[in-house]
Amino acid sequence: NGETFNGPLEDMFGYSVQQFENSEGKWVLIGSPLAGQPAKRTGDVYKCRVGQGPNPRCIKLELPENTTIPNLHEVKENMTMGTTLVTNPQGGFLACGPQYGYMCGQQTYISGVCTNVSSTFQVLNSFAPAVQECAKELDIVMVLDGSNSIWPWTSIIDFLVKFLKNIEIGAKLSQVISPFSTLEHIGNTLDEGPLCHCRRTIYDSRQVEHFHQRTM
Repeated sequence: NGETFNGPLEDMFGYSVQQFENSEGKWVLIGSPLAGQPAKRTGDVYKCRVGQGPNPRCIKLELPENTTIPNLHEVKENMTMGTTLVTNPQGGFLACGPQYGYMCGQQTYISGVCTNVSSTFQVLNSFAPAVQECAKELDIVMVLDGSNSIWPWTSIIDFLVKFLKNIEIGAKLSQVISPFSTLEHIGNTLDEGPLCHCRRTIYDSRQVEHFHQRTM
């Protein structure tokens, strides 16, 4: 005779189903990827004993609470645990949440996570192969002092704009100091000979302001 197990439709109860057997008897494992609505929707897996009668009761395993990857700022909201459900021929089963994520600074990265569960429904371990080490934060100082190393100015501006577009920088994290302006200088130096007419471009305040607006 067939058996029916009921659960919340909005939690996608029944998205994944597996037959399972251990020393306690026969079970049906049922994935519910959106369990936990409306707050977190972490998902979960239910165990439902076979042969309970006309009104069988299913028990939530609370896998998200016991699923963790060390040394990560985890994001378990909407992790959709129970989307994947696979039994192990040697006992136990594997449950996965593909929307599990972690934080690197202010950025959230989605890696997914899987949990090995024993034949007695105990979490053995969790793993997330797609997790990568967070990049180190750096302080970058750009000094434009008017020397020949920053000539031509237009090309330098283009380079800096392209460079800054590829890094994360907020309005509160950048500063521009412009105490100088373009000037012409006539004088003697040890390397320039007796007399030279040199044009030194240090900072043009209008150029810096324009550059500041383009890169923020």
